[in-house]
Amino acid sequence: MKRVAVVVAVAAAGLLSSALVLASGKAIETAHLVVSDDGAGLSKAELQAFADEAEATLGRVLAFWSADPGLERHGKIRVVVGPPRRDVYSCVFYWEKVGGQRVRTVGVFGTDGAPQMLAHKLTSAVFPQKDKLIRNIMGILTEAQVGNPLTFPMCGLGSDEWVLALQEANAYIPLSELGPDHESWGMEDAGGGKLSIHDKPKQHKAYAEAGSFGKYLFETYGVGKLKQLQRRSQEKDRPFPEVFGIGLPELEANWLTQLKAAGKTREGNVATAVKLLEKDPADACAAAQKLATKRK
Repeated sequence: MKRVAVVVAVAAAGLLSSALVLASGKAIETAHLVVSDDGAGLSKAELQAFADEAEATLGRVLAFWSADPGLERHGKIRVVVGPPRRDVYSCVFYWEKVGGQRVRTVGVFGTDGAPQMLAHKLTSAVFPQKDKLIRNIMGILTEAQVGNPLTFPMCGLGSDEWVLALQEANAYIPLSELGPDHESWGMEDAGGGKLSIHDKPKQHKAYAEAGSFGKYLFETYGVGKLKQLQRRSQEKDRPFPEVFGIGLPELEANWLTQLKAAGKTREGNVATAVKLLEKDPADACAAAQKLATKRK
């Protein structure tokens, strides 16, 4: 009976994959993805190169998490490449209806240079998660480990440096104030992958904190505990005590204590982050990226 179920699931995934190709027009299939151009203006060769890069990125994501890509349950991940939004190169994950089925979709805005946030959002596709804090803990950690270090919110420095700078500037946001939805992160969701930022400095603070906290949990407890957090959160909101033995406030305090103790090794980057935040918190990430690019 189990074999029949698997065969049916694989057949359904194949039908869904065909529907994705038909729905997206010019598309390229890889082992786990259906990659299409939606206004990016890529040639067939350029789209193929990007599809290969996206598949390789997903491979690194799956290897880091020792994860299954979820093809039997959800079908292939759709990756839709479009032009940058307001000259910002980024990605977003969302669910999309294709052929009557919900499809995991990663929207990519801009392909100039190494993709930004691609590893992050592919992680969200592999581990669909309703809570934005847990989603970003896992996604930003993955981007830092196997993706592009220039990407938001690290921006060429590092999430730890940004958090230390936020504390120095008395601008730190307690993790308990970062809710499961977009609003408390300085963002709004219009659906279909259409996210808008209504408070850019707050968005950067929140994402940097999630990234640094995720790095702490990974280095302290390991990948297995983070995967357990993801699984248990499907049934209970923020099950930190059940997974780690202590609640979010205690975990946060331990993380910040450890971060402060290691702060002296990062003084130069923290000083840079503080200056950029003081000059223009809305432009701090972009300014840090420019500095990092110049240093190369």
